[in-house]
Amino acid sequence: MKFNKFSLASLSILLIFSYGVGVGLYKWFPFTETQNTIHFVKDAIWKLTYNTRQTATDTPDAMTFIAYGDNPYVPENDVEKIINGLLDAINEQNPSLVVHVGDTFGGQPCTDSMIDLQREMMNRLNAPVLYTPGDNEWRDCVDETKGDTHNLERLSYIRKTYFSNQQTLGKNSEFVENQSARGFPENMRLMKKNVAFITAHVVGSNNNFDPISKQNTMEYFERDAANIDWVTESFKKYKNASAFVIAIHADMSTPPKPPFRSFSNALNQLSNKYEKPVLILFGDSHQFRAFQPSQIKYPFISAIEVFGWPDVKAIEIEVDASKKTPFNVVEIIFN
Repeated sequence: MKFNKFSLASLSILLIFSYGVGVGLYKWFPFTETQNTIHFVKDAIWKLTYNTRQTATDTPDAMTFIAYGDNPYVPENDVEKIINGLLDAINEQNPSLVVHVGDTFGGQPCTDSMIDLQREMMNRLNAPVLYTPGDNEWRDCVDETKGDTHNLERLSYIRKTYFSNQQTLGKNSEFVENQSARGFPENMRLMKKNVAFITAHVVGSNNNFDPISKQNTMEYFERDAANIDWVTESFKKYKNASAFVIAIHADMSTPPKPPFRSFSNALNQLSNKYEKPVLILFGDSHQFRAFQPSQIKYPFISAIEVFGWPDVKAIEIEVDASKKTPFNVVEIIFN
């Protein structure tokens, strides 16, 4: 069968459009009527594209880890039913490290029981779990009877229950260094195969910068300064690392919005100073993507955003500083 140029062009457009539907860029019917069909197509594409693993590298410092976040946005009684399959799939990979970039739940009351349940879910993972809080766990919590004090009380509860010792979460927890001496135990760091993993508490909802609340805004300025000092100290401490992975929650956008600008600028300057590959790993916008925010000015920085609800998926990321692209998604993980 012969194809003329028009036929080939039409076929190419159809394939590109079909792929766009699969990843959510285009819609051929209203989304509400075809949500299940679109998710089926997306799952088929991920299996076809990623489930044939890349050949393992022989680079001594190369490693892989798994990341996820922004899941699941369901009532407390449905959490285990929705997330258990993903946790089992992650455990099947036998990862050396799992990173959770925050927003363990969404649109639900910020009760002690919900927060405790999410911690329990992460502790079912066999690997050490580095977790950095999202805005949903505290910043966006509302209780009209408590006013501005409620969201900060929720943050205090998370610090007390998730970060009470210098260890990661997960069944096989590991010791970490953290910023507890300054009051920010959620800021952690550890080394895995000469790759430095650093968490910094940067969240969506404008990072708690709130012009109508002096209390919230003061919290933002204190935490922002602590975050910048933490990553600055961590780069200096790990100056011989082959690569850096910075895990935050917020989608800082490009260029970054004002509440994220100082922190983003600090990372940019540190990347050029140490000239090592730097990955900004984040969530918040629920849009899986990998990109370079400023390839010309800051060529050492890459960024990857994890999936988010309703896509209950995790990603496995390879870190290999010897490659032209040092951070590569090698597998999409889902139930």
